[in-house]
Order: sequence, then structure tokens, then C-alpha cells
Amino acid sequence: MNIQLPDYSRSSLSINSSITGYFGAKGEYPSLPEIDRELAKGGISKLLLVLCDGMGEYLLKRHLGADNFLVKRDVCSVSAVFPSTTTAATTSIWTGLSPIQHGWLGWSLYFKECAAQIDTFIGTESKRGDRYPGGSPAPALMPLPAPFRTGEADAEVIMYFPFPSYSTHGADKSHVINDFEDQLRLAVQDCGRPGNKIIGIYNGQPDHTMHQAGVNAPETVEQFRKVDRLLEQAASDLPSDTLMIVTADHGLVDGTKPVMLNAIPEINDCLWMPPSIEARCAACFVKPWKREQFESAFKKYLADDFVLFTREEALSVGLMGKGAPHPKSEDFMGDYLICAAGPAYIRYDTINCRIPEMIGMHAGLTKEEMTVPVILARGSRA
Repeated sequence: MNIQLPDYSRSSLSINSSITGYFGAKGEYPSLPEIDRELAKGGISKLLLVLCDGMGEYLLKRHLGADNFLVKRDVCSVSAVFPSTTTAATTSIWTGLSPIQHGWLGWSLYFKECAAQIDTFIGTESKRGDRYPGGSPAPALMPLPAPFRTGEADAEVIMYFPFPSYSTHGADKSHVINDFEDQLRLAVQDCGRPGNKIIGIYNGQPDHTMHQAGVNAPETVEQFRKVDRLLEQAASDLPSDTLMIVTADHGLVDGTKPVMLNAIPEINDCLWMPPSIEARCAACFVKPWKREQFESAFKKYLADDFVLFTREEALSVGLMGKGAPHPKSEDFMGDYLICAAGPAYIRYDTINCRIPEMIGMHAGLTKEEMTVPVILARGSRA
């Protein structure tokens, strides 16, 4: 099987630890030597972290050539956190906490307080797409620390997002700017001002295009090239006391093999409720007296395409990170995790289900989803 387990000694969390550590705040995970060595050269007072959603290491090298800006400055790759999905990974990159610690495990989580499965970031009911009254309960039930340890690090923290996001709360400044080019332009201006600064930018591409068109579509390749052009220009505009760090939350693969759990009676009979978290990392809540049947049915129908973890196994190996689990993480994990190891993904359609199909997908354990680049470029403007 093509699987890559997360390595929390060299992961996206290490990027956060290097950034916050440089300004005097201690992270919970090891810092990244490749960033630390660059910072040790001195003369840096601004750190600009650009997170390009879905821009995994393997796709970066596939769609850009050796002479492209991002490939030339790709100093290493690190492990994504798990699940390898935006909700879990961006939250980890900003806060420095692993998914098991912060609780934002994936897109669709079952909240017992609401008796509903809710899309964590946007507050919609997962199966129907209707807005849940009052929006997402996640901020109230899983409050997050400020990004980059604002107040602990000796630096002003500024965040740029294309949409309102709870994950930026607590930053010294937070801006909602939709256009990536505009985000970069304003961040360059921030870097030209005096004082220590940590600036975070979230770019929803190329993930958005890959969901719709697939990982190898012409429009996907063009998105990679556009990101490369814009970041090369930004680097040339940045002052020399700025280090730009570019990374991704995860990579993607094309999901080509839907597996409908409803259509497997031996599995469906075991479940209390529909699986949740993600289609490629499905938390299954199993009737206690049906565990043996569930495991036997998994081996019979799913073992060629997925890896199965019991809750106990997932916690034991630190699948979702180290540290004490958030109480809600234990709610969300279910009894078993079905994790994708190839192009297959889980579907479970309920009455009146209106889940849109996607082509490019993530949250699984393939190396393509679990490997992200670390790209370093120092500003060149005197």
C-alpha cells in the first residue's frame, strides 16, 4: 500500500515552532533545522508564511520545472499532520497544536451538543448543506489560541485570509482580502514597516481548482504556474530583512473509486450513525456487539483500499499528533478510523443528501497527500 504515516518530529508543526521560536516563544513540537539555519544567518526581522492550500510536494514537482522559482527554493519536504485536510492542517500550522490537541479534526464532525453533523469551518449541516442555526459550534466548543502565540512572541502578528475565519482570532491585525495578489501586495507593504513581524497568508489555490477539475487538469497546472509567478514577484519586492516561507497544508489525489457503505449490508448493519470527519478519513461509530463483524467485513470489502485503525491504535501511534487529546477529539474519532491508502473514498448517502462530488481529494494517508514542501526565499530589495 502507498501510505505514509505522519512524522511529528518533522511536520508542518515544526514550521510554526521555528517561526515562534525565533521571536522567543517556545513551541510544543521540534523546530525545523532548515528554517533555523536560514534564520541563524541573522538580519531578519520579518517572517512571511504563505500557505497555499493543496500545493503538495509531489504535485509541485510534477507541474513546475526545475527552473521555476518555487522548485529552485524548495529546501526540503515535511510531513503534513493527519488528517491531511485543510480544517485540521491550517489550524495546526497557525496555532502550533496537533489535530488531537485542538480538536478541529476535519471538515464534517458530529457534535453531540447539536445532535447534528456539521461542517466545522462554515457551519452548514453536512449532509443537506443547510446552514445550521447559529452557525458552527466549533469556536465555542474548541476555542483556539491566537496564531503564532500572539503575545508570547516578540513580534506583531498579522493575518490575511480570503474569507472571515475564526482561526485568525487573537492576531494583532487580521484582514479579509479575497485576491491572492492583493494579499501579497499588502504583506509586502507590512514588511517594509519597522518592527518584528510574523505575517500569515492563506491562499485557497490550487486546492479549489483541483477539487473541481482534478490534480492533473490544465487549469490546475496553470494555477501552480500563477502561484509561482506571484511569489517570485513578491520575493523581489520584499526587503532584505524578510524571510518568506512557502508551504502547504496537504497534497491531493484524484478520488476515482467511491465506496458506498450503505451498499455493504455487513458494514452498514454495524453502524450507529453515518461516518464523519472526511471521505478519506472516515470515523465510524460501531455498535459494541458488532465490532467483530465490522472488522471482518472491513477485511472482506475494504482492506485493499484502506487502512483500519481502532480508536486505541490511533491514539497509541499518535496518528493525529502528540499531547493530551482535546475532549472533543475523543468525541469525533469514533470507534474506528477508515483511512484511504489509494484512490478510493467513503460515501454514505442519507435521505435528502446533497453532497457535491469532487475530483481532487485529500485527508488520506498516501504520500501525495501527506508530503508538503518548505520553500525559503529571502527578500532582495535593499
